[in-house]
Amino acid sequence: MFNSVFAKEMTAFLELRRSNVSVQTLAHDTVTLAKLDCHLTVQDYREKDLSEEILLTWIRTLSGKSKTVQLKVLSVRNFVRYLNGMGGHSFLPDAPKVKSDYIPYIYSDEELLLLIHYADNLESKAPNTCCAYLSAMIPMILRILYGCGTRTGETMALRRKDIDFKARTIFLRETKNSKERRIPAHDTLITIMERYCLALGIMLSPEAYLFPGRKPDSHLTKRQVQRWFSELLKLADIDQREKTPFERGASLHCYRHVFVLKSMQQLEAAGHPVDMNDLLLPTYLGHECLLDTDKYMRFSGAQVPDSLEAFETFTAGLIPAVEVPYEDE
Repeated sequence: MFNSVFAKEMTAFLELRRSNVSVQTLAHDTVTLAKLDCHLTVQDYREKDLSEEILLTWIRTLSGKSKTVQLKVLSVRNFVRYLNGMGGHSFLPDAPKVKSDYIPYIYSDEELLLLIHYADNLESKAPNTCCAYLSAMIPMILRILYGCGTRTGETMALRRKDIDFKARTIFLRETKNSKERRIPAHDTLITIMERYCLALGIMLSPEAYLFPGRKPDSHLTKRQVQRWFSELLKLADIDQREKTPFERGASLHCYRHVFVLKSMQQLEAAGHPVDMNDLLLPTYLGHECLLDTDKYMRFSGAQVPDSLEAFETFTAGLIPAVEVPYEDE
């Protein structure tokens, strides 16, 4: 796999990581080291310690979002620590800071209703349909994203056995950073999901995917769902072109932001004070801390000033003034 002077060390490092990190992290480390290996080979680097010059030269070749660059550098920092732990003296580069000015698109109630309307009346043409039952799957996916705030990928990976109709919970297995979690769902959503499973004929098939793909034992991909969601945005006439700087525009992931906003508004409407008890929200979302959840409240104050003010009051003194990276979908 590797061709540089560090080929053996890179292979040994990844084997060590295999038993200690998630599959996603291992894959990311492998790709990153492959890029570094290629750079070292092109530069004909033959030293057995990574110098400051060669590493900084490689870092300058990295492109993409600041968070993407940071993650690649962090992977190499771990490799450098491994080399130095084996008696080497390689240079340990600083991890670049991540700046996030991201502003999510917050769907209005009218837009949410329009999207559900067009999803419920979706007409998929047979030659372009990626799998059967697509016209039933897309509406179900949107309802789960809206009602549970789950990520698109972990929603696509749901199996029949993950839905407990009696306990009214959903178990998320394939999650970011391998943080499995069980979340409660609204009674109405559970009822719809039960009818959905009956319609697909998977009620008695625990291993069956809720959103099966064209191939056996595969599920619908995020790209396939995003393609159909783009069609819904066009039908609902939700403009993605006119955006201010740092705005991402309407996307499936924005449902997760809407879920956080609606949760805050629901608490306020019920007269429930926003206090430390609401730290359950980060756990529900699969976040490690409140700082991660804070990113989901970074919408325009002009849209929901009351909710934003309540959240800022709640987090006063809890969240330090640091720049927080935006979470990938």
